[in-house]
Amino acid sequence: MVEHPVSSSKRYYQVGLATVVTLVLLRISIGWHYLYEGIWKLTNPEFSSEPFLLQAKGPFAPIFYAMVPDVDGRVRLRIDPDAAAHGGRPQISGEAYLEAWKLHKAKAARFYRFTEEQEKQAEELLSRYQQALRQYLDENSDKIRGYFVSLQHFEVMKKDRSNWAYHQKERVWQEQQKLRAEVRQWLNDLDSLSRDFQQAVWAILTPEQRSRGYLRSPLHTAEMLPVPLPFVKTRMELIDFAVSWGLTAIGICLIAGLFTRLAALGGAAFLVFVLMVQPPWPTIYPPAPEVVGHALIVDKNFVELVGLLVLAASGAGQWAGLDLLVYRWIGKPVLEKLGWVGPEKALA
Repeated sequence: MVEHPVSSSKRYYQVGLATVVTLVLLRISIGWHYLYEGIWKLTNPEFSSEPFLLQAKGPFAPIFYAMVPDVDGRVRLRIDPDAAAHGGRPQISGEAYLEAWKLHKAKAARFYRFTEEQEKQAEELLSRYQQALRQYLDENSDKIRGYFVSLQHFEVMKKDRSNWAYHQKERVWQEQQKLRAEVRQWLNDLDSLSRDFQQAVWAILTPEQRSRGYLRSPLHTAEMLPVPLPFVKTRMELIDFAVSWGLTAIGICLIAGLFTRLAALGGAAFLVFVLMVQPPWPTIYPPAPEVVGHALIVDKNFVELVGLLVLAASGAGQWAGLDLLVYRWIGKPVLEKLGWVGPEKALA
């Protein structure tokens, strides 16, 4: 039997061997699930959290939409009011891309130590791509302005909750997906133009300069980080980094039984976010696809969340896990020195 103290008295709860074995099995099983998810994301270059965040539904959806840089194109396709103020037609600014290109050119000049000739070539490239950007925006300006008018009408409709029956929720969702599909075609084209500019800068380098590696920069200012980091360049990359390595670390800790309580609470917190993105509530539209099963309040993610809370509340890390060694060699001596626990209170 494994005994745990419940108070300063001599009363104990007794845990049987079968309970210990099943809790360890639960810990390793959930750990394996997290570890594989994390490794898959780390090794899959196409992984991005963006599609998952954009499928958020329910009352918490705006929180997750805000995590995606410029989800509705308001920054990248900003309408310049100056032209209208002077009697002309409002133009699409495109400043978010032009500013990013200028920053990339300046960074590349410092990083690769441009020659005077390369400085001139890079400036000519910037001028040429600026013209291409202006031409593309002018060609699509009428459609883009129409999109923003539709977006404004949609937001008014979305705020009107006087008739939020199920069919109204369906209409709002479908209209939202339609608008995002419409703006996505322009944003994809402009992002591709930005990638082409970075490739063009790369093309003017000498083999010696290229040996320093490819310099990546954000495609537009909306995805720039407020503080530059060495391992990620954009806001979405930071989210993907945190998710991938967080899942991997949680999986490793649960399998090894190392810092089990902390890992279990971290895994539970992650599932809380998942449930906020896709709440299994009957009033939420769209409902989950039937292929994933049927759930009412309690779905597979909620069940795994409860399992993680059970692990966090138990001593599962000290059974067939490294937490036993951590506790005996580090935790217990420190607690005894602080007077918070005595030898007779040590966990078995």
